[in-house]
Amino acid sequence: MKNFILVGLMALSTFSGQACDLCGCSNGGSFFGILPQGHRGFLGVRYRYNSFNSHLTSLNLSSREQFRTAELWGRFYPAKRVQVMAFVPYQFSQQTLLKTGAVTPLSGLGDITIVAHYNLINTFMDDSIVHAVNHNLLVGGGVKLATGRFRYDENSLLDVANANFQLGTGSTDWIGNLIYTARYKNWGLNTDVSYRVTTTNPNGYRFGNRLNTSASVFYLTSLGSRSIMPNAGVFVEQAGHDIREGVMNKQTGGYATYLNLGTEVYLNKLSFGVSYRHPLSQYLSEGELLANDQLTTHVTFLF
Repeated sequence: MKNFILVGLMALSTFSGQACDLCGCSNGGSFFGILPQGHRGFLGVRYRYNSFNSHLTSLNLSSREQFRTAELWGRFYPAKRVQVMAFVPYQFSQQTLLKTGAVTPLSGLGDITIVAHYNLINTFMDDSIVHAVNHNLLVGGGVKLATGRFRYDENSLLDVANANFQLGTGSTDWIGNLIYTARYKNWGLNTDVSYRVTTTNPNGYRFGNRLNTSASVFYLTSLGSRSIMPNAGVFVEQAGHDIREGVMNKQTGGYATYLNLGTEVYLNKLSFGVSYRHPLSQYLSEGELLANDQLTTHVTFLF
């Protein structure tokens, strides 16, 4: 089992927020983490939680956004060196106005993401030669579909007049990425770069393009029939400003740097994982948005 556990991409759709241009989804892009056994298909469920504090300098608009996502995810191999992954999120979001305590909820299907990778270099697949250091380079990309509801009408009394308090972006976006993994004995290093190119949705709104980079160190060990992989690293995400009808909104976008700590456990055909992120530095929405700690867990069946 140890020879096939690789680090890879986990793409996720854009979150939503409420009642302002400063909600957390303005910086919500792709998400990276540990994938179970790189040579096998899988099907599982992930749960993600994160939160943001918005309008930090406003007494009346100051709020806290919470985002919870239950996601079905899977991977299969149509060819030996080609992997295809799909992510189907269902979102539960809410905003609480700190002054009044009023809560606005929103839930429903989010934007589905499909990505594919080609194993350009993969010594893990070569059992005929013993390599002192194993390498894996994945090159690929994909698409984020506009399956989540997007309704943005400032004059409507039924819809929230905010592009960020939505289940999806309303646009079809394109994703490109490189993932490199190296392993020496039980130690490993993973680096990756992902860039998402957004498009303008039917409402004339375009979210900023997003760049994500990360580097992680992991260690693989055994405990009885179980394989355990603790890991630690740094994750950086950066988003450009949103544009509506040709006008840039500078109170969107920004950057955030996170410390990531996690553990993966492999037991026969089951994989369990947990990942915790703590922001180290950030500047979001011109300093009016504060990202808080994030948590991700998953249970996955390997086949």
